[in-house]
Amino acid sequence: MPETKKTHNLRLTPGMSIRMLADYMTASEQAKRTLLTRSKYAPIAPTIQHDAARESIIEHLSSGDRSADLIERRIAILKSGLQGSPFEVDKAENNADYLERYLETTPSLPAKAQEVLPGDKMSALDIEGFVLRCTPHFILKRTTKTNVPKIGLGFLRYSKGKALPPEAACWQGAIAVGYLNTKVQQGLADVDADREITAVVDVWTGECHIAPSNSVYRFNEVKAACAGIAQRWAQIPPPANAVF
Repeated sequence: MPETKKTHNLRLTPGMSIRMLADYMTASEQAKRTLLTRSKYAPIAPTIQHDAARESIIEHLSSGDRSADLIERRIAILKSGLQGSPFEVDKAENNADYLERYLETTPSLPAKAQEVLPGDKMSALDIEGFVLRCTPHFILKRTTKTNVPKIGLGFLRYSKGKALPPEAACWQGAIAVGYLNTKVQQGLADVDADREITAVVDVWTGECHIAPSNSVYRFNEVKAACAGIAQRWAQIPPPANAVF
């Protein structure tokens, strides 16, 4: 029986999201090749996403009301809508699972964060011809004792039954700090990055991973890796039976 052909979108410009680049920095050589292929040849087929769960959690965190009412209502809505195609039912169940786990683990945020705002797509950063895409799930802010504003990026990670590897969280936080610092250096941002309020939250375990103290060193390593990816991009072969 012939293999099914899968449709992909070919990306001509080298690039990854902060999350995927963090996973790349911790991956084996074989896993790195898989991530590069997935980045260049993005599958068009629908995949299970957790957008509904993340939106509810972000609203919950930014509202300042840590009662469970909002999340419980969203879970009930998701479970009441288990109809339609098998894909839609599966997606609703996965999002409900995500929110139920969030209530079980009740993740914290960095202690120094004073304000939580919903995140949004931010302008991409060019690193040696590599495009670093940044869409934080939430923004963390604080003002120092000397009245200096600071900003951090927040990300939610969730994998059912599996804790986020601490190294992946460290790299993701370091890349986020490096992204913000570079934007300030380029004159494209006017608020300094704050490592201590930049965090990756593992919803499965409830652990809040604050960006590491060696974030500057790590981001220099990331820049070298990005330059290498940009050089290799044209030679990355497509997956078997891909259609564009």
